[in-house]
Amino acid sequence: MILALFAIIGADIMDLLDATIMNISGPVLQRDLGASSSALQWIVAGYTLTFAVMLTTGGRLGDVFGRRRMFLVGITGFLVGSIVCSLAQTSGELIGARILQGAFAAVMIPQGLGMLRAMVPAEQMNAVFGIFGPMMGLAATFGPILGGWLVGADLFGLSWRAIFLVNVPVGIVALFAGVRVLPADDHIDAANKPKLDIVGMLVATSGIMMLVYPLVQGREAGWPAWMFALMAAALPTFGVFAWHQRRRNAAGRDPFVVPSVFRKRSFNSGIAVLFAFGAAMGGVFFVYTLFLQVGLHYSALHAGLTMLPWSVGIMVSMGAGQALMPKIGARRTLQSGMVVMAVGTAIAALLVNAYATTTTSWTLIAPLLVSGLGMGLIFGPIFGTVLGDLDDAEVGSASGLLNAVQQLSGAFGVAALGTVFFDKAGTMMTSVPAAATLVFVISVAVLVLAWAVAFSMSKHTKEAEGH
Repeated sequence: MILALFAIIGADIMDLLDATIMNISGPVLQRDLGASSSALQWIVAGYTLTFAVMLTTGGRLGDVFGRRRMFLVGITGFLVGSIVCSLAQTSGELIGARILQGAFAAVMIPQGLGMLRAMVPAEQMNAVFGIFGPMMGLAATFGPILGGWLVGADLFGLSWRAIFLVNVPVGIVALFAGVRVLPADDHIDAANKPKLDIVGMLVATSGIMMLVYPLVQGREAGWPAWMFALMAAALPTFGVFAWHQRRRNAAGRDPFVVPSVFRKRSFNSGIAVLFAFGAAMGGVFFVYTLFLQVGLHYSALHAGLTMLPWSVGIMVSMGAGQALMPKIGARRTLQSGMVVMAVGTAIAALLVNAYATTTTSWTLIAPLLVSGLGMGLIFGPIFGTVLGDLDDAEVGSASGLLNAVQQLSGAFGVAALGTVFFDKAGTMMTSVPAAATLVFVISVAVLVLAWAVAFSMSKHTKEAEGH
């Protein structure tokens, strides 16, 4: 059991480390690979975008071919992707390798919960999740520090390449443990296999790229008219996706998400709040690391250590949020977190605007800690609150959508707020403090809007599948 748990946790840690470590390496990648600002955004967002659009399909692959088999395929592919990333010679090669990583992560990650439920008695699941939480918290806390140290130490002359190779020993041990101890897949009834919705995935991917591609490339391309037309075409594309989902559902086939969930206002409001929060979080973290390294000329390790209060705040307040929810309710806890996070981000905007390039790590302790405390309060209740008014039969389908939206929103935040940052900073990056301040102000506005929308979310909660 311990080895099986290690295999599953190891896979999740690789995914989380890959997301957190990458942010800290941007300026070094620009220097070594000659990456443009848009390429840097794609290197970060390419992974999460691919992960988001393939996540539901990855889960279905486990249902069709067996969870153990797909878990091992996912780990193997993720390891190959990590090695390919470390060998990249151009930013284009690295973007392609990151997309490969994201695709196999989408196959690897969804299988873990299903296997745990098959191995662990229901009454022991809370104890298992009690192990998961701290491990994920530690990975999130020390990911940026580890990334900064690996880049700065330049082990064996590898520089940033070491941040991808760190996955290899973890992945090999997890793969070995998985082969040895994970339960064999049960016999799968071919007649009852869920059907993969490849058309739906392609249509959804097209709509997402119609939005994200112009946001990332528009500034460097001079915002030609066709890019605005492409963004406008995203809306009817999502309409086609919705029609396709209704059609599959009516035919008794497996849609990405049961269409009936969108008839409930509280769920739609919750999706909007989750997306706004994820975009603000992803964009602000991305810009923080750029401000520290490009604006203040910190080393990657110094930047990672400076961000530590953010992670500490999250870990501290996640426990506090669990204690707070029974007293004031999940929705109020969620909204309290948004207020606290907005206050922390607003303090950052004021301090960076006032001190500019004389800002220090000590200056940023308070805003980073406060922002992290707010985020921790949000993480606990957000999924359960979004699902609160759904029928039990709808929860599984909607949970998959929430996981995808969570990933997609972070990528969108990097694309949108990253573009705002680079546009304001200028070609020569001479206005970095002003650019960071603008991003922080926009993020505060997004969080305030999300706080207002949250009033129409459910007051009830349901446990999300996969969380």
